[in-house]
Amino acid sequence: MRDGIREADVQTDANGVIANVRLVFGPHHFVELHRREDGGVDFVMGTTHHGFLAAASIVDSQLERIINEVREAHPDLTAD
Repeated sequence: MRDGIREADVQTDANGVIANVRLVFGPHHFVELHRREDGGVDFVMGTTHHGFLAAASIVDSQLERIINEVREAHPDLTAD
């Protein structure tokens, strides 16, 4: 089994603006941030080929609501 942070990749566009960030860690987990053409950000998290995508550009975004659901369901795992 592979441990630790195994990959950190940052991609920029032709103007040097960060377009995508990908972290791979543990045996098969990943987190990605994707800059949309409209300037917004999508958050992706998963394991190998399964995960979810959530919009993360505004207050009360899809990602914020998912975070709040997880915090409520698992109060022992919260981080502030």
